Amino acid sequence: MADKNKLTDQSVSNIDKAIANAQARKALRTGNQEAGTASTATKAPAEQKRPRLSDEEKAAKQAERDAERAQRKTLRTAAREAKLAERSANKQPAHMKKVQKAAERLTSLGQASLLLFNEATTNLPAGELAALAQHIQHFNRVKATERALQQKLEAGTEVTVVSGDQRYVGKVGRVSKVQRIHCYVEIEGLARPAYLFTSDVVPTSAGELSTATA
Repeated sequence: MADKNKLTDQSVSNIDKAIANAQARKALRTGNQEAGTASTATKAPAEQKRPRLSDEEKAAKQAERDAERAQRKTLRTAAREAKLAERSANKQPAHMKKVQKAAERLTSLGQASLLLFNEATTNLPAGELAALAQHIQHFNRVKATERALQQKLEAGTEVTVVSGDQRYVGKVGRVSKVQRIHCYVEIEGLARPAYLFTSDVVPTSAGELSTATA
C-alpha cells in the first residue's frame, strides 16, 4: 500500500512543469499590467483635459467670434455692393440705348440751324422746347403738303429721298405707286416700299443714279 502512494519520478517532473507554467503565466500577466500602467502614465500628460472656462470667459470668447463673423459679413456685403455699383455704372440703361440710336439716325445740322438749336435748348424750358418742336414739325408738314400738290411723279420714276423719314433720306429708289400727295418708293434692302410725301423725293438723273449705285 505504501508503494502505491509513493510518487514516481515522472509524476514529480509533471508537477514541476505545471508549477513552472503557472508561474510563467502569472509573470506574463504581471508584466502586461505593469506595461499598461506605464503606458497610461506616459500618455497622461498629453491627454490632460483643458481647463474649464468660467461663464465670463465663455461669454467673452463667444462675443469675439460674433464680432469676427459680423466683420466678415460686412466686408462681403460691401464688396458685393461695390461690384454691383461698378456694373451699373458701366451698363447703359436699355431706354438710353434706344435714344442714342435715334440720335445717330438724325441728319446733321447746318451752321445756322445748329446755332439756333443750341440757343433754344440752352435757354428754353422743357415745355417751350416741346411746343417749339411741335410748331416746327407742323410747319414742315404744311410745306411738304404744299410742295407735294405741285410735285408730278409717275410710277417707275427713279428718285432720291431728300426729306421725311430719316431712315430713307439719301437713299435712291424707284416709285412703285403715286397717290395725290404721297408715293410708295421701293428701296433696295427694304422688305416693303417706303411711304413718303411726293415732296420728300426728287427725280434722280441717270448720272446721279449710276453714281449712287456704283
